Amino acid sequence: MPTKLTAALLMLICGCSTTATISRINGAAFDAKITHSDRELLFLKTEGGPEVAIPRKEVADIDHPGNGTAVFGGLLSAYGVLNIAAGIGTCSEVGGAYCVGTFLPAAIGLPMLIWGLRTWSNSTSAAENQSTSGYTGVVPSPAPASPFDFSPPADSRRVNALRTR
Repeated sequence: MPTKLTAALLMLICGCSTTATISRINGAAFDAKITHSDRELLFLKTEGGPEVAIPRKEVADIDHPGNGTAVFGGLLSAYGVLNIAAGIGTCSEVGGAYCVGTFLPAAIGLPMLIWGLRTWSNSTSAAENQSTSGYTGVVPSPAPASPFDFSPPADSRRVNALRTR
């Protein structure tokens, strides 16, 4: 029985991917990893293909990876905590196999919860607008060459007009 349970859990964990399902407004949906984004585009990496940019206005919905695993891991962890609270008193009396069964749900659920939350968080943060250009259209004036630079400004006509008076 433990071998079948272990195999089933490994298949469950390995079957979870890190690709998001992106649904477009034209009805097409595809799986890809969101690498980064800006205000207008999502940059996606598909299996075996180059990075592709699609406009945000063409995206209808994004199903981020990890949310199902996080929910299942959270429920399994909660059950594991209750199981530990109920069985910790009899663990020393009954023996090893009982103690393993008492702690096993929490030991499996907590890593699943952490992996799911991390995967979901990475995908959602990559899909958020992360434009770091900071472009405002204003060109800053250059800094002076030295804090002790007392030379006249570039347009020295006004300075020269003051000197002649």
